[in-house]
Amino acid sequence: MMGVPNSEQPVHQDGPDDVLAAAKKKERVKARWSLLREALIGSQSSAAAKSKHSMNSFAGFQVLDRTVIQDTDEYSELLAKCHNVDEGHGEASSWDFVQNSYTCKQGGNIQFVTREVKQHPQQSQQQCISQSSMKSRVEALLSHRNHGVDNTGNVRVWDAEATLAGFLLSVLLSEEFINDSETDQVSSNIAKVVDLRSRIKTALFTNEESICANVGQETCNVLELGAGQAGLAGLAVVSATASLDNMKSLQLVLTDGHPKCVENNRACSTLTQERKDVNVDSQLLLWDSSAKGAEECQRIIKECDKQPSLGHSSDEGLFHICLASDCVHFRDFHDGLFATIARTLTVGGVALLCQPKRGSSLANFMTLIDAVNKASTSNGPLFHVEMFEDFHPKVSKMHRSLESTNTTSTSYNPDWHRPLLLVMTKLRSFDEDVDGEIARKVVKTYITQNRTNTV
Repeated sequence: MMGVPNSEQPVHQDGPDDVLAAAKKKERVKARWSLLREALIGSQSSAAAKSKHSMNSFAGFQVLDRTVIQDTDEYSELLAKCHNVDEGHGEASSWDFVQNSYTCKQGGNIQFVTREVKQHPQQSQQQCISQSSMKSRVEALLSHRNHGVDNTGNVRVWDAEATLAGFLLSVLLSEEFINDSETDQVSSNIAKVVDLRSRIKTALFTNEESICANVGQETCNVLELGAGQAGLAGLAVVSATASLDNMKSLQLVLTDGHPKCVENNRACSTLTQERKDVNVDSQLLLWDSSAKGAEECQRIIKECDKQPSLGHSSDEGLFHICLASDCVHFRDFHDGLFATIARTLTVGGVALLCQPKRGSSLANFMTLIDAVNKASTSNGPLFHVEMFEDFHPKVSKMHRSLESTNTTSTSYNPDWHRPLLLVMTKLRSFDEDVDGEIARKVVKTYITQNRTNTV
C-alpha cells in the first residue's frame, strides 16, 4: 500500500546520539562561516570572535607579563639603524613594542622587548576595516596558497608561546617548582618536571669543569620552529644570557614558514640584549617530510655550521634544544613537523612542544610518534616521549580555579586553552626512508578518518 512502509525494511529513526552529532555538525559549520566573516571584515567585537570555537575567547594564563610600551622612539631608532631589518610592511602605527617580563618568586627578573602587530581589541568594526584593507585580509586567507603556510603567526602572539617562554625563564632563574597538591600522582609529576628542568639547565649552563677549561668551545644550539612574529620562547633564552652567569655560548635560529614572520623576527632579535658570544638568526623553513624538506633542514644546519665555534658535522642533527608552540593543530603538517624535529635535533637533544589539546590534533601527533617508535623494531624507538599537564605552577593553579567555577557561559575551555608540554628526547638517528615513510602513512590515515567526521 502507498504510504505504508515495508515491514521487511524498517525505517531508521535518529537516536539521541544521531541528533547530537547532527547538531554539533551544524554548529561547526555556522561557527566556521562566522570566523570566515571575521577574517574578511575585521570585526573584533562580534560573537564569533568570542565563541568557544575561537582561541580569542580566553585571555590566557599570562605566565609572561606583557605590556605595550608607550614611548617607542628608542626602539624605532634602533631598528632604523639596522640594515638587516625591514621597514615593517606598513607605517609605524601598525606596530606595538611590547615589554616581556618574568619575575620568579625569589625575586630574579628577566625582560626583553619585541615588535608585534598592533592589537585593537576595543575598536569598532568600521575602524578595523579602515586600518586593514579587504585586500590584505584576502591575502591572509590565501597565505597557504601563496607561502605554503597559514597566516596565524602574523595575527598575534598566542598564549602557548608566552607560556613556553615563561616556563623557560622559570627554569633559567632556578625558580623553585611547587605544586600545592599532595597526591602520589602529583608528587611523581613534580619529580619528572624537576628532572626535565635539570636537563634543560645542563644544556644551557656550563659546569664547574668546563668553567676551568675553554668555555668558548661550549655552545648550546637552539632552534625554534613556527616562531610566529616574535619568537618569544627563543628570545627569552637569549635575553637570559645578558643577566645570568655561566650560561654557555648560544646559537639561536628562529624559523617560520611565512616570510613576514621571518622579517619581524629579525627586528625582535635586534631589540633583544645579548652577550657577544650569542648569535641569533632568522630563517624561512617550511615543514616537509619529503626530500625537499630534508634539503631545507640541511641548509639550516649548514648555515649554523658557518659559525667557527660550533665544530659540528652537518650530516646529523645539530640542535640541542628545539622549541615549538601551537604547532600541532594542522594535521596535514604533522609528518613534516615530526621529520623536521627528527632531522635537526641532535641525538640526546630535547624538543619542547607547548600547546593545548585542541580536539584530536595533539592526540593524533602522539599517535604518529608512537607508530614510528613501534615500527622501527631493528633500530629501536626514535624518541622518548613525556607529556606534562602540570609544568608551571601558575598554569596549574589557574586551571584548577577555572575548572571549579566553569559553566557553559564562561569562555575557558581546557581543550582549546590549557597548554600542555610535550617533551621529545631523540634516542637515535632519523632514517629518512623508514621513519619518514611511516610518518607519512600514519598522517594520511588519520587525516582521512578525521575528514569523514567533519564538514
